[in-house]
Amino acid sequence: MTAIARDFGRRGQAGNGGLMRTSVVGLAAVDSTEETARAAARVCALTHGEPRCIESSVLWSLAVRNAVLTGSLDVRSGLPQLAPERRSWWQRQIASAEDGPPSSFTPNGYAVSAFQAAWASIHATAHLDGTQHIAAALQEAVSIGNDTDTVAAIAGGLLGAAYGASRIPGNWIDQVHGWPGLRAGGLRELAMAMLTAA
Repeated sequence: MTAIARDFGRRGQAGNGGLMRTSVVGLAAVDSTEETARAAARVCALTHGEPRCIESSVLWSLAVRNAVLTGSLDVRSGLPQLAPERRSWWQRQIASAEDGPPSSFTPNGYAVSAFQAAWASIHATAHLDGTQHIAAALQEAVSIGNDTDTVAAIAGGLLGAAYGASRIPGNWIDQVHGWPGLRAGGLRELAMAMLTAA
């Protein structure tokens, strides 16, 4: 699977699916920046081997890790884990997301534009706090259009890490479900078990 993903990467296939899946990796090794970065790269590379896909996943997973530890929303926190020659390029992508309206990041099936769309949605609504910020940022992410479920999932992973489950609107939590048949409570227990094992 990794070899096929690498081949797609060589052909410039840089979809956003790896980024969407790796927010949770930020919970797997909260005691180690380096291990979080390695795990994010490995998980993303299973299906999305293009370097920009991997870099976006590393940055987002490290932002999730940082949010769990500090409560802050900072996608730049993982830049030191990228190759030195890639850091300034990513600084520009992040700055672009902060300068433009979230709606400018469409289409967003590309890993970098999905990263920018999610961060732009969070940044544009950062004047709000807690539950209001979560709701406004996710509504912004969905309103961008195109691959809205993915962009909102990416943004939601970071927002949830920063604010915690208690700040997510209750009626939204009631709708959450996942594999294997878990509801919100079971998923919360699974997340806590990951943190405890890390």
